[in-house]
Amino acid sequence: MKLNSLHKAIFLIVPMFILAYSAFTLSDSHNKKEKDPPAAKHGSGEKAWSKAGNDKRFTLFKAKLTTANENMLGKKVNPQTPKEAVGFFIGAYNNQTHMLNFMVGYSDLSKGGVAMSHFHMLCAGDAKEPPICKPGKPSGPIIQTICGMPTHPGMVPDWPETKTDKDKHGLAKKCAEGTSGYIMGKWMVEEPYRKGLMDGKVFVNLHTQLDPKGEVSGLLKINK
Repeated sequence: MKLNSLHKAIFLIVPMFILAYSAFTLSDSHNKKEKDPPAAKHGSGEKAWSKAGNDKRFTLFKAKLTTANENMLGKKVNPQTPKEAVGFFIGAYNNQTHMLNFMVGYSDLSKGGVAMSHFHMLCAGDAKEPPICKPGKPSGPIIQTICGMPTHPGMVPDWPETKTDKDKHGLAKKCAEGTSGYIMGKWMVEEPYRKGLMDGKVFVNLHTQLDPKGEVSGLLKINK
């Protein structure tokens, strides 16, 4: 699927698949746990998206994932990486329950498609950042696996097994096949990362076999 058709599909199906799928899940008055809403009716997507944008319980995020962003992180993609490789992120964050419901779409990645995908924290190295950030050294540690490896803490140096991520597992063990497609999921954002999310310091990275350090990435920004 080419970028233009992918972008058209985004705005047609995102409201229906993301917001109707989970953005309006409310905390149960008895057990305070989120529940999936009933399936959205045809044509209700745009209303849901508009309503979410005006609902103070939710903060909407978006990001464009590009190879240029990857290069800016200092990881330098392989010269053989397709020039058309691109992706997007769109999500709704519940300010009360801290659940982030999201969709990551991508198009024309290198052969094999997504091998791993993660949420990372963009760390400046100052003393005011979450414990996962390395003091005095800029870094981009994994704070949550979307799909692929690592499936649980302690498997890689930049995702140490700490009290904040103990028992935290990847949202999906295996990524979808294909060079174009999408990933949908939910992430209960832990307290140490909530401020970073709101401050635009969380980014999504899609890793491939050709570019194991990352092929396309982008910072999550509040949709205003």
